Amino acid sequence: MESNLGLYVWIEDITGHSQGDVEKINLINDYLGKSHFDLEGDTILKRMPDIAYGLMGAAVLIAIVGFRWVGWLWVIIFAALMAYGITEALMWAYNYAQNLDPRTIVQLPEALSPTRPGSAEMLKVSATSWPYWGSAWVGLSLVAGIMVIWWDR
Repeated sequence: MESNLGLYVWIEDITGHSQGDVEKINLINDYLGKSHFDLEGDTILKRMPDIAYGLMGAAVLIAIVGFRWVGWLWVIIFAALMAYGITEALMWAYNYAQNLDPRTIVQLPEALSPTRPGSAEMLKVSATSWPYWGSAWVGLSLVAGIMVIWWDR
């Protein structure tokens, strides 16, 4: 019997690939001693929309004002926020995999980390992790910002 469970992590939400996937994965996490996917306690997902809207608003203001050095400042801040977001995601994944409850029903021989981009076999389960479309748009925004500033010499 093959079953496909999946999660999508959006800028301000976590949804399942199919209806009920988040609940099923949280139930499995109970047995493995992992934490639940809980939006109430996840402050980074609460802050991300404000950060994104702030960057968009700043880009519009910079386009109106037209100072090149302010554009480069925006690029530096954008890149720093991207690095912070990636670091935060990796730290979450590490803590999610390493901080197991020792009183769980199933004792794992070793901690399981969510896969980095790509696929891996974990406890006879195939796990796949890929960035979704939002990641591409973020990267393209940074590249477009750099190109506009560079060509406006």
